[in-house]
Amino acid sequence: MQTTYHPRPSFPTRLQTLRAACPLLNTAIYLANCSQGPLATPVHMAIETFLDQWANLGMHWDAWVEEVERARATFAALIGAAPAEIAVGSSVSQLVSSLASALHIAPHIKRRRVVTSTIEFPGVAHAWLALRHEGWLVDVLAADEEGMVSGERFAAAADDTTALVSVPHVCYAHGAMTDLSPVVKAAHEQGALVFVDAYQSIGTVPIDVKASGIDFLAAGTLKYLLGTAGLAFLYVNPALIERLEPAMTGWFGRRQPFAFDPTLLDYAGTAARFDLGTPPIINAYAARAGMQLVLDAGIDGIRAQVERLSTLAYDLAARLDLRVIGPRQASQKGATTAIDTGSPERAHQLENELRQHSIIASARGRGIRLAPHGFTYEEELQQALHTVARLLHHEV
Repeated sequence: MQTTYHPRPSFPTRLQTLRAACPLLNTAIYLANCSQGPLATPVHMAIETFLDQWANLGMHWDAWVEEVERARATFAALIGAAPAEIAVGSSVSQLVSSLASALHIAPHIKRRRVVTSTIEFPGVAHAWLALRHEGWLVDVLAADEEGMVSGERFAAAADDTTALVSVPHVCYAHGAMTDLSPVVKAAHEQGALVFVDAYQSIGTVPIDVKASGIDFLAAGTLKYLLGTAGLAFLYVNPALIERLEPAMTGWFGRRQPFAFDPTLLDYAGTAARFDLGTPPIINAYAARAGMQLVLDAGIDGIRAQVERLSTLAYDLAARLDLRVIGPRQASQKGATTAIDTGSPERAHQLENELRQHSIIASARGRGIRLAPHGFTYEEELQQALHTVARLLHHEV
């Protein structure tokens, strides 16, 4: 099967540069970006830089910590924030758990209710559910028949007992995108805060935390940001930073971590107060290189290409008698288009079958997720959908 697609003049130059940075795209149709992005050459080189420093210099902490700060600043640039508003952790689960601990002990937060949903990624949802042990009420909104919870439903659930509304920007299971505007408006009118999980949107959807008015946003780097697992970031509204002191903390959350004072719990004056232990150094090298690739390619251009691909996927899926799970309009979704396979077992089996055809996709639940990036060509997605249809319809 032919899987290599050569550069073409009609493809946007910046996206072609992004594509050229990922060698795997020369031998496979890569549609698993919702799970893990492909390894890019600059990311590979960044990892080698760290390994070379370690091999030749041994301890090189000043340079390593500086690289973590560069990664913090690069993430901030992606979402329209300042580096001082960003915390660094090893996972979104860890950072959200730290945030939950801060909300619980904050003297100015008297309310004890969180609104979440069944479309929340478990790593986020579990942090909120754990607050039940502290006497909090956690209301979990059920998804509709299409597996979605609208922004309007989140908004309607906010009341004067609500401390926080937690919303996935893009759902991990099928790519539905939540309209944040009604959520933020309703929550703030009720005196509640808004948390956004942007793991499945960042890198393919423009995000401006200031314009949106959200209070917290978390995301990692291993998906559309082309980094690795083991590194995540948390944006904290600067008006809230000094009012929150996480009980789940660590030595990098201090004002002067290298003062090595075990008797002083002085929280950093920035969002770094949510940093925990020794940061994941090698992951920061990989993450910064991946994020810079995405910034250089341009989020607006990536989004435009993803919307073109989504429209193509809807049209072709209908012609191939494939059922799409989730939204049907490109403007209402992230990069993922999920095709219903009938069962989780069949979805997992189909993921393995597609790999034999040099098509890398990701199963989740009963859906096979086809998640392109800005570097994906239209004919690659077409080829993948035709292959899915043949395999699901048992054609040879």
